[in-house]
Amino acid sequence: MQEQIRQFLLATHVLSGITALLSAAAAIASKKGRALHRTTGRVYSIAMGYIVCSAFPLAILRPNPFLFGVACFSGYLVWTGYRRATQRAPQLTRTDQWTVLAGGGVIAGMAIYGAYMLATGESLGVVSLAFAGGLTIFVAQDIQSLRSGAPLGKFRIARHLQRMLGGTIATITAVLVAQVVPQLAGTSIPPFVVWLSPTIALTPLIVWWSYKTLAPK
Repeated sequence: MQEQIRQFLLATHVLSGITALLSAAAAIASKKGRALHRTTGRVYSIAMGYIVCSAFPLAILRPNPFLFGVACFSGYLVWTGYRRATQRAPQLTRTDQWTVLAGGGVIAGMAIYGAYMLATGESLGVVSLAFAGGLTIFVAQDIQSLRSGAPLGKFRIARHLQRMLGGTIATITAVLVAQVVPQLAGTSIPPFVVWLSPTIALTPLIVWWSYKTLAPK
């Protein structure tokens, strides 16, 4: 029975990942603010929400601390990206305070596990530390917003885009882990190269899109 539950959760987890990637592509390609963009964005957020929620029981049934951390990383970015898209008030709320606390927990967990992997000779510890460092930047932004007020106007939109694209990078990373990394056994290609490739490839897109959004009209 336990194995059947795990197989169901894994299948729906993977299906949600595919749905998230397809809806993310549609949202990126559609005009911002239009109905298609909003609809595909909601589908993406729901799919990512299920990915994060299903990661908890999967982590219990077949522990994989690294993938669990990536799911939490994605969840933080997508949730805060969704909040920036839907919350236009000048001040953040208690929900955002709890979100920041959760983000701090994810950072600590990924940093500690990354250090442990490096100490035991596992090269993927570098990637865990890289994700922890990246999330630290986003959490620091949110702490600043809690103190000085939520981003407004085009700054709010830029923050939304940065978070959603960051969540997409993490989703692609998880797919590569499941489908590509196992094929590297016996080759000279270190797994961390596959882990970091989506970040290296798509970060320039985030920078360009942010610049385009924030540039004077």
